[in-house]
Amino acid sequence: MNGERSAFRGTGDVVLGLAVVLVTYAGWRLFWFLTDDAFIAFRYASNSVLGHGLVWNPPPFRPVEGYTSFLWIRLLEGVWRLTGVDPPRAANWLSLAFGYATLALGTHTLLRMRLPPALARHRRVFLALVLVGILTNRTFLTWLSSGLETALFNFLVFAWIWIALALRLKKGWMLRLSLVTALLALSRPDGLLFCAALAVIAWLRERESSEPHRMALLPMLVVPIHLVWRRWTYGSWLPNTFTAKVGEPWAESGLRYLASFVLEYGVWVWLLLLGAWVIRILRPSPRQAWDSLRRHPIEIVALVTLGAHMAYYTFLVGGDHFEYRVYSHLVPLLWISAVWLAARVVSRPRGVIAVLVVWLVVSSPIPWVHWFETRDLTTRAQTLRMARPIAQHFPAPLRSVLEVWDGWQAWLARRRVCVRHQEHKVFWQHQIRELPTRSEGSAIRWDQRAVTVRGAVGVPGWVLPEVAVIDEFGLNDRVVARNPRPRYRIRRMAHERIPPPGYVECFRPNLEIRDGAVHVQVRESPLGDQEIRACESRDWS
Repeated sequence: MNGERSAFRGTGDVVLGLAVVLVTYAGWRLFWFLTDDAFIAFRYASNSVLGHGLVWNPPPFRPVEGYTSFLWIRLLEGVWRLTGVDPPRAANWLSLAFGYATLALGTHTLLRMRLPPALARHRRVFLALVLVGILTNRTFLTWLSSGLETALFNFLVFAWIWIALALRLKKGWMLRLSLVTALLALSRPDGLLFCAALAVIAWLRERESSEPHRMALLPMLVVPIHLVWRRWTYGSWLPNTFTAKVGEPWAESGLRYLASFVLEYGVWVWLLLLGAWVIRILRPSPRQAWDSLRRHPIEIVALVTLGAHMAYYTFLVGGDHFEYRVYSHLVPLLWISAVWLAARVVSRPRGVIAVLVVWLVVSSPIPWVHWFETRDLTTRAQTLRMARPIAQHFPAPLRSVLEVWDGWQAWLARRRVCVRHQEHKVFWQHQIRELPTRSEGSAIRWDQRAVTVRGAVGVPGWVLPEVAVIDEFGLNDRVVARNPRPRYRIRRMAHERIPPPGYVECFRPNLEIRDGAVHVQVRESPLGDQEIRACESRDWS
């Protein structure tokens, strides 16, 4: 009987695994897209392959760090050099691979989760429901592609949590944790927060164990080395994108961004679970609850780190230009932790299953109704009206709540916050149609000193690899990034910087694109190296 049960379970696991692989791939294909910003990273990889290093414009332009992920660019570059597959073709396949890796870690975590015996026998049912929740989550599916480093960062965050909590106290866990932390710091500037958390964890381990852990922290040497390299190469401790994008705290935007995410994906169910668990542990004695929590300091550090990351983007940055990108790593973490919380609040198998099913039911209507409403928008004019109201599609008792959500989305859309993937996809396709191909653009050599000025610079920078592209929004330009923001009536995320008067003209732009054709005007006198250096070093304040 046990053999038959094991064989049945093994067959079920294979079927579940194949279903996850196929559904993930189908979701990846359904939401497949590239963003203009991804082509910024592609251009940096291109310039490195061309021998210029990680720069935006070729020398004598000063190097500028207009990318957000050193690790992602090096990975794309490495694939390109080894296989000949360029970044636009490789990026989304790599993201899909990191998505699969995240799901694999999530599955391992849930199968190893400590559950009461009565619940442990049903863990595969819980796993199936959790996987359905993750794989029907529009945000998770969206960031399986895009060309950005999001799937890489999300995988590393999950791996960090997994190592810190699931592998704690096992041999070599500190070495693994420090290695993943170092990779996080190289994958996004946000990774520096996890470096601080690792320092606290290492200090806690030193206190409770006489075994030294300093050698296990050796991978962390890459972090100060990279920071010094950044300062030496670009003249700044933080990427230029931080200067261009982040300004005054913008909680007014961030709270709407967060509230939209909570309502759209039914995260309020998880919050109710959390509240019920807190009440349960506090009910006997708040002091005993505190003493119990103190026995789990590493878990507290991990949760505080995730909370600090979310709070930074919510209250200081104001959310993100991209659709829930900065919360996307939370999706698998929330679903898996819901099992842990429900097991301690409900304690019966049917109760845990009921909680997960309720969350599934409430987490799907809003994102998928919105997707059905906007999936056929295929022109630039149409996608500019992406914030379509959907309240009218819901029954009267729910309509008032959905009208609030519609209002949040309209407010965010006017300020270029939470821009949906369909709009980014259509804009990328519009750029591809309007611009020459990369092979055509490569015919223009840098010795011609061609200069163009663009707002959206990603795709133009890729198809014109040896043309200097002046970035009007400042992501790839030190001067524009540091130019004070004009006092707009309405703020616009990542689209607020403008060049100081006369700055663009200083480079004497001479390249235009009309009807897909490149037109380069020959200057009366060549644009010399000294002239370029003088334009960049001049005081434009």
